[in-house]
Amino acid sequence: MFRDTLEITVVAGHGGDGVVSFFREKYLPKGGPDGGDGGRGGSVYLRAGSGVDSLAKLSKRQYKAERGQHGKGKEMAGRSGKDLVIEVPLGTRVYDAETGELLADLVEEGQTALVARGGEGGYGNAHFATATRQAPRFALGGLPGEKRRLRLELRLIADVGLVGYPNAGKSSLLAALTRARPKVADYPFTTLSPNLGVVEEDLERFTMADIPGIIEGAAEGKGLGLDFLRHISRTRLLLYVLDVTQEPAQTLQKLRAEVGSYDPELLRRPSLVALNKTDLVSREELDEKVGELTAAGLAVVPTSVVSGTGLDLLKQTLFQLLPQAPKPPEEVPEHRVEVPTLKVEEVEEGVFQVFSPELERLVGRIRGELLEAAEWLQGEFRRAGLEQALQARGVRAGDTVRIGDLEFEYIPEG
Repeated sequence: MFRDTLEITVVAGHGGDGVVSFFREKYLPKGGPDGGDGGRGGSVYLRAGSGVDSLAKLSKRQYKAERGQHGKGKEMAGRSGKDLVIEVPLGTRVYDAETGELLADLVEEGQTALVARGGEGGYGNAHFATATRQAPRFALGGLPGEKRRLRLELRLIADVGLVGYPNAGKSSLLAALTRARPKVADYPFTTLSPNLGVVEEDLERFTMADIPGIIEGAAEGKGLGLDFLRHISRTRLLLYVLDVTQEPAQTLQKLRAEVGSYDPELLRRPSLVALNKTDLVSREELDEKVGELTAAGLAVVPTSVVSGTGLDLLKQTLFQLLPQAPKPPEEVPEHRVEVPTLKVEEVEEGVFQVFSPELERLVGRIRGELLEAAEWLQGEFRRAGLEQALQARGVRAGDTVRIGDLEFEYIPEG
């Protein structure tokens, strides 16, 4: 089953905790701190590969990377969690489902995107030993890994995209020009998902995509229009396939209106018309239809899959046009930079709450004896600018300050 949109949740691994441990031997009962650090949690990556042709291959809705192991005594660090790599089709766009931000556009074989970063491992108590703090009885816990809901959107990558109304003969044309074997029948909407094929001539080759039939109003989401039009955006050249018996000049005008409504840039892309099913009309009628289409400004190649007329000419024309057709421009993700926030608010008289994700997370990571970690925490608070923030808010000596679950009496420095 083909699928070109999908939402999944990715969860990176939690970092392992640092450990409180002291060296012990028979004749050395009070050795120094030797608690090891926790391992980093595994990250989640998406990698584009040609071996995957549909998002339907992603069978799960949630993917989790391995967590890091906790540290051990004798300064043994915990093992880092294994990264998780998820294979997706070439042409997959990755969006943050919550914000709509484009995170990655995977258009090349092996291109990889980090979508959830693993949590850092915590420090063991050996990390905090100093000349004045020789036996620290605290350590840091590991950080949780990132969790994200992603929207994956597949846009087929092809050199030539076949565009036309249902039953115009696109699938038959694709089968005749390539080794692809799409479903072909004499009724509308035989093709319900895009088909890819390769056109070869000596040592040259290009890919061709049969985009399912468009209906009027497709650009406004009628039918499956938006799902179909999405795949046109990746193609370098558009081949409009028209049924010669169905008012081809008017049909071309309507098709280009739908394509332009979806993305005006597509109307500036190199284009060609395959006037199909020419075995069903007389020579005089064919010449008339070709003349009407030529007036629209596009080159026209009459074709018939039944008789084989024009297929070689169409193939040669496409080989001549493609070297001049530039690749569609890639959309570069704009990653937003998160600015650390630190806010102080008076929640009741003489009691102030500090709102800072960074400091709240830091306080929650303390393992062991919190009082022993006070001196180290004070240094971290200073580096984060807490002292200036408290003074600017008018906090006085003796007032109560809360950070997460930690509550202490404020004593100004100096």
